[in-house]
Amino acid sequence: MLYYDTSVYFQHKTELSKNTLDMLLGKVLKHTYIGNDKIPCVQVRCRLNDFDEYIKKYFSRPIDLWALDPKNTTGLGDTILITKCDVDKRPAKLVTHIVDRVMFKYGNIIDPITKKRIIKERYEDDINLETKLVKEIIEEPSSYDVLLFEEKRDIQWRRLNTRKVAISQREFSKRGRLLARQTVKDVNKEKEETVEEDKGQDN
Repeated sequence: MLYYDTSVYFQHKTELSKNTLDMLLGKVLKHTYIGNDKIPCVQVRCRLNDFDEYIKKYFSRPIDLWALDPKNTTGLGDTILITKCDVDKRPAKLVTHIVDRVMFKYGNIIDPITKKRIIKERYEDDINLETKLVKEIIEEPSSYDVLLFEEKRDIQWRRLNTRKVAISQREFSKRGRLLARQTVKDVNKEKEETVEEDKGQDN
């Protein structure tokens, strides 16, 4: 029978967990009040990556933590950022963290770069535009009962081509504006370099 020394693995796992518990991102599972002062606290489920020394891979595992919510701003399902709480400020032994901020409200995920709302891994603006185009190009011509199938299809194609041309012109004008801005920046940079060279020659 083979015996494996797993002490190294568990030691590494414990050290990794201690380092990663300072700041975590997780979802709110439960909201409650503790103590006579009715201090608001939330149970947060976070995920940690544990490294396996034998197969050299990370494995994700969930961990549930309790955090203080002094401002009482979190709700069930919200994605929040929690940080480690000082020992003196802990109302109970199990409450080890404090809510830093609410990243995303439940059902209202916002892309931090574009500031656009996301619905099922797609931007809400794209979904609304797609819905509008489908209604305008496909559904409206199909509702004309007096037209034949070929006439309806012809209207759909004409509307689709009109939209394509409009989008192409918009993209072309956008690229033109970006190119013009870049050209102005390059010209200004060349002027500044020329002025600096003239000053250097005069000195």
